[in-house]
Amino acid sequence: ETLQRIVSTLVNKNDEIHNFIDMLNHTISNVQVNSSNAISELDEEFDGLYSVLHEMKGSMANTIQQEEARKIQVLQDQLSQCSHALESSEELLELAVQSLDIKNPVELLE
Repeated sequence: ETLQRIVSTLVNKNDEIHNFIDMLNHTISNVQVNSSNAISELDEEFDGLYSVLHEMKGSMANTIQQEEARKIQVLQDQLSQCSHALESSEELLELAVQSLDIKNPVELLE
């Protein structure tokens, strides 16, 4: 009778262990599925962020290029004005040097 109780208890414990093992296997499967789903959602979120960042990068690069073009145009205009001013100055300088060589005051007035 005691042996029968021990065997019966062992059978019950074995059933509990089998049930626990099944529950653990089921939990492992759930953890794997949940992890896979979380990684997929994470990938989607990062893809969205990458897309937004890529758009922002393009917009910012475009703004920088437009500002560069505007500044270069302003500087080229200034360069052109300075070149013209230099030409005028050189012409005046040449005329002044020629005027220094004139000895006759009447010639100077001409």
